[in-house]
Parts: sequence; C-alpha cells; structure tokens
Amino acid sequence: MLKDYPKAIVTQDGTSVLLRPVTRSDEEALKKFFSLIPDAEKWFLIEKFTDSELLHEWIEQLNYDRVLPIVAVVEDSGEIIGNVRLYRSSSPSVKHVAHMRVTVLPAYRHLKVGGWMILDSVKQAMDLGIEKIIAEMVEGLEDPAVNAALKLGFRQEGLLPNYVKDRRGRLRNLIIMVKNLPREWSDF
Repeated sequence: MLKDYPKAIVTQDGTSVLLRPVTRSDEEALKKFFSLIPDAEKWFLIEKFTDSELLHEWIEQLNYDRVLPIVAVVEDSGEIIGNVRLYRSSSPSVKHVAHMRVTVLPAYRHLKVGGWMILDSVKQAMDLGIEKIIAEMVEGLEDPAVNAALKLGFRQEGLLPNYVKDRRGRLRNLIIMVKNLPREWSDF
C-alpha cells in the first residue's frame, strides 16, 4: 500500500513537493500546518487538529488500515503544505467506500497541490479495493476544491441545504461529492 512513497511532484512554479504518509515525527510540523489554516476554515474542520492534545492522540494512534493520511511537504524546507486523509470503515457493509478530507495551505492552492493529492488518493483507494470516494465540501468556502474534484471525475451527488453553520451562525450548504472508481488505473 505505501510502497510507492515518497512521490515527487513539481508544481507550476517549480516547487518540488513530496507526497508521503504521515509519521509520528510529523507532529510538530502538523501543529504548524493546522495553525496556518485561516480561522474561517478551521471552524469547519471535522477533526479539530488545531487542538494540540487531539493531534497528539491521533498521531500516537496512527492506523493506516483505518485512516490513510498523506502530507505534501516542500522538499527544500520540509514544510507541510497539504494534508489528505482517506477514512475507511471496518464495517463490511461500507468497506468499499472511503471518505476523503483535503486541506491545503492558501499560499499553495493556486499551484494545484490539492488536485495532485486528490489524484494520489484516488490511486491509493483503487489499490485498496475501494469502489467509491465521498468528499464533503462547504459551498462558498471550498469552491476551488469542488472545481478540482469535478475535473478529476467527481460529481455532485447531493446538497444538504443549511447543514453547517459558520462562526457567525450563518447557515451554509454542504456539497456531497462522489467518485465511483474504476477497477483498473488504465480505466481512469
């Protein structure tokens, strides 16, 4: 499963980035990463990894069979600039489905780091026998991520009107994006 890592990508501006699994030694770098996410976006994080204790607990209990966390790291500086997690259930009824969450620092979003991470997650999911990936995105806040997902073959499967609240208590729609995966990479 993790034999293909690290994977090197070069962004449009020539930045060399490595995609690799999260390890316990990434705890401090992940603290910094999550501290740099804009406050308006932190509000919507499902896992509050901005809380040092929760991040530490999660890192200590890394289980790649349950959650496959991949980071994007600038090769020159070692800075984590993106994080994607594929969540898999142990329940046989939904073992064929994975939930994906992607976060990229604002300064790197225009370089399509998120798109590379989504594409990598699709490949990993296929290798694991996953048949469907689900991603939830907040309308009006994560529109670039929605567009990247659409370009990679995801489709909007549903919209939950007024499902989440922002920091001011204003209701926002939640977009449910789904990608049915082919059995072979060549069919992608």
